[in-house]
Amino acid sequence: MSAFRTIFQTTALTCALTLPLHAQEQPVETPVTIWDAISFDNILTLVVQSFIPTLRVLADVRYDQIDVDSVRNRVALVGVDVRPFLPYVEADACAIAADSLVLSGQPIDRQQGYGLNIALEGAVLDFDCLPIEARPVVGMLGVDNIRLDRMTVNVKYDFASGGAMINFGADLDKLAALSGSVDLDYISYRMDLDNEEVMPAAYLNRVQVTLEDRGLYSAASRMAPPRMLDPAALEQIIPGALADMFGEMNGVDARELSTEQDAFINQTVITAKAFVANPTQIVVESNPPRTPVRLGEADLEDPKALFSKLTPSIGTFPMAITTGIPAAELKQAIDGLLPTARNLNVGRALLTGVGAPRNTTLGLRLLDPLAKDGEADATALMAEAMQTINPENAYRLALHASSKGKARSLSLLNDLEDVLSLAQMLEVQDSMLGGGEPVASDFASIGDIRRAARGHLLGTTRIRSYRAAYYWASVGAATGDVASVAIRDEIDTIMRLRGASEAWSEVQTSLENGVLRDWVGRDLPAELQK
Repeated sequence: MSAFRTIFQTTALTCALTLPLHAQEQPVETPVTIWDAISFDNILTLVVQSFIPTLRVLADVRYDQIDVDSVRNRVALVGVDVRPFLPYVEADACAIAADSLVLSGQPIDRQQGYGLNIALEGAVLDFDCLPIEARPVVGMLGVDNIRLDRMTVNVKYDFASGGAMINFGADLDKLAALSGSVDLDYISYRMDLDNEEVMPAAYLNRVQVTLEDRGLYSAASRMAPPRMLDPAALEQIIPGALADMFGEMNGVDARELSTEQDAFINQTVITAKAFVANPTQIVVESNPPRTPVRLGEADLEDPKALFSKLTPSIGTFPMAITTGIPAAELKQAIDGLLPTARNLNVGRALLTGVGAPRNTTLGLRLLDPLAKDGEADATALMAEAMQTINPENAYRLALHASSKGKARSLSLLNDLEDVLSLAQMLEVQDSMLGGGEPVASDFASIGDIRRAARGHLLGTTRIRSYRAAYYWASVGAATGDVASVAIRDEIDTIMRLRGASEAWSEVQTSLENGVLRDWVGRDLPAELQK
């Protein structure tokens, strides 16, 4: 047997040495199985490409390649060519090309809301795609094909608040740039139980639309009659034209203009004269005296009332420039001379980047003294700004803000607990709680004990502390309170799902010893019967 093995090995080695080098190094191939094809990227690619044939009912759709990233929740079509079937053009006469079309949603590690982002890059729309009646106007502007450098739409919906932020923008090459935003405080779709119909409504904080000139005014002015754009002519033309338009919108029974419509007409005249003198941009935005403004179906049917609710304004620059933080105050903040009473507003603007350029360092510096004094708004703002910079400090601040009723800080607490270790988390909770021993008044009733357990677990009325919550839940459970038993078991489940059961068991043993000591030492059965 040994001789046979030696002959076999020698023959195998000789055969191997006679093979080319690449053949010797060739790895053993493994068969492809169905499991090799099962991945989020492959499944998402299959779904998208399965949808394309449906689009081809309406247009010829081609693209060079598709790029799918399931982690970023993103799909990109590169080298897009679309030829829609339009009744007023010959076949293939209308072509829409784009360098890329990117659709993305909420990243998988951020699930507090729903997000949708659409970006169209380097798009070109053939002149023949335009409706026949629009072609003469576009042609007189000297435009052959409409080039869209970039178009974006971003929608962010927050599950907790029910609100949404919508931003959009489009850059037309050598013509204009259009951008805007809609800030919705809440989107309502309650049902009328009598007729089982949905009653949609939106609570609006702000809406803004900006048109920036990039050559459109120069092209259009060549088409205008002589002296039509003179300031004196504008003062005569604009009021009459807008008054007629608003009157028709208001309807036969309410042709008389509202105070807000008259004010808007006056603003339009001033804006038009300023724009003609220096063509830059025109900004239209809502300016209601109080927000949010509720808008329902009935408001859309009453333009006059809608106008009064929104109180729109028009100008050559956004209101935020005049309502934001003055440059003089920002200089005071930089130099350390800002009055303390202004720290919160200026700090908020610097952290959010709304009303002032974002500057996290300066914003945190202004809010820090307020946070040390227990100002809940300051701790909430700082916690959100520091969540990636310093998670432990952010957690400390969020504990305080959440206990003072700041709703956004509660979700931040949960996010930060996914980052911190159990030891870090408990250490911060203990330092915020103060570590005092329970006193007799804490055991006033079973209801008080249960509320203490729930309060420390949630962290909305008390500082969140898993130690304190477990202590009070164990005391309540010993009295036979079923709700306290559920709280105690919920904490055990939290620790198990965190993968911290072993570390928590040591803490749990210490807490159970403490509960037993107090149960006996304070004679709690007798105390709770008084």
